[in-house]
Amino acid sequence: MVPFLEICRRAATGPIVAPDDFDMQRFVPNLTRVIAKYGLKAPPKDVVVPWDDDLADRIFLAAKEFLVETGCYCPDTNRVITFTRDELEEAIHYAPRACALGEGKEAKAMRPRRPEDPQRPWCHVGGGIPVSSDEIASAVVEGYARIPQADSMSIPALTRIRGMPVQAGAPSEIFAAIHSVRLGRESMRRAGRPGLPIINLLSTSASPMGVLAVTNREYGLRPSDGWLIVSLSELKLDYNVLNKTAAVLSFGGNVGFAAGAIYGGFAGGVIGSAVLNAAYVMAGPLLVGATYHLLYSLHITQSNSTAREVLTSVALGCQAISRNMPFPYFNLGYAAAGTATPQLYDETAARIITDVVSGANIETVHPAKGILMDNYSPLEMRFACEVAHAAAGLTREQGNEIVKALLARYEPHLENAPEGSRFQDCYDLDTLEPAPWHYEIYARAKEDLRRLGLPLR
Repeated sequence: MVPFLEICRRAATGPIVAPDDFDMQRFVPNLTRVIAKYGLKAPPKDVVVPWDDDLADRIFLAAKEFLVETGCYCPDTNRVITFTRDELEEAIHYAPRACALGEGKEAKAMRPRRPEDPQRPWCHVGGGIPVSSDEIASAVVEGYARIPQADSMSIPALTRIRGMPVQAGAPSEIFAAIHSVRLGRESMRRAGRPGLPIINLLSTSASPMGVLAVTNREYGLRPSDGWLIVSLSELKLDYNVLNKTAAVLSFGGNVGFAAGAIYGGFAGGVIGSAVLNAAYVMAGPLLVGATYHLLYSLHITQSNSTAREVLTSVALGCQAISRNMPFPYFNLGYAAAGTATPQLYDETAARIITDVVSGANIETVHPAKGILMDNYSPLEMRFACEVAHAAAGLTREQGNEIVKALLARYEPHLENAPEGSRFQDCYDLDTLEPAPWHYEIYARAKEDLRRLGLPLR
């Protein structure tokens, strides 16, 4: 295996390439060439969730070749981190087949899945969506921890600390990073699940200093949590990313590599994005010593990941990995519609079913593209987990029929989706129970999915 220090050395000594040349003279031509070499073509439009195993396997081969020929770019040095095919093959062969997370009765392993696998998926709940106050953050996390299917947790992004705005690179970021972990742990303790792992690192802090600030387990994260290392688009690792990786590996933490294709960007359309998604997952163990992967893919103009084309490209990339590389990973989707709207439930179900039948574990879908303050609800996260468990064991053809029916309802409204409600407007903050009108939307969504053939309880 290539040591991480050797990756850092190659970032400082690899071939010098101008940023635009990496994108346009290396990334795009190499991707175009492997797509042609392996005869990769997108399925018809009415096949949203494909079931062509041969196509998935050819995407896997194309992704390996593309990754070896392209390498990864370090913008701080203008150099390409290169590696050989043997080094990549070795990293794939020895990649972890399970990721141990959590403590006490919540300790368990995230495991890889296969397409149409009856094994229930790992359900990661929550998101790094900004919150307006400690009270909201605490209530939301406690609500997440009450979801029985939740296997791991994200802590929301605090925006203020003692009335002071949290600013990247300022001391406020350090104080907020530490405070967010304490607040999250206490909320999970109230729900009776103090051992649940936090595996989004910290939404409140993205800097290496923020990571270092929470490596003391007395007031920070534990080695049994997960530490996300987020790649830059596309195939780029800067010194911020490498510095965080060095700190987490030295600490003995679980490194999660977070990366996904931007549909419509340098990766192009459905097939190019599928190849890149597969390449990202196989690159994590080699580049940053990843023990799990978070795959997120977005539409370049709509900024969601529930559009038809994104669903198909993610499905193909997942099937390529899940059939050929037994490595734990989970998917994150961004919906266009906001909290407590029927459209959000439709988008969530489409995305979760696509992921699960394609062999992925899941993260609950982020409402309103994950950018609106306080815009989330434990009830729709519970819905996502229930759909994920119900979809385990469905065939991809069965999943495709349900997803097509959901798309027919929400696809015309993706670009003008409703913003939805804030948490405090659709939940009782004292009891942490949803408002009756919100619960009715949830109940109707479940009944509708049963009619479409999903075996929901």
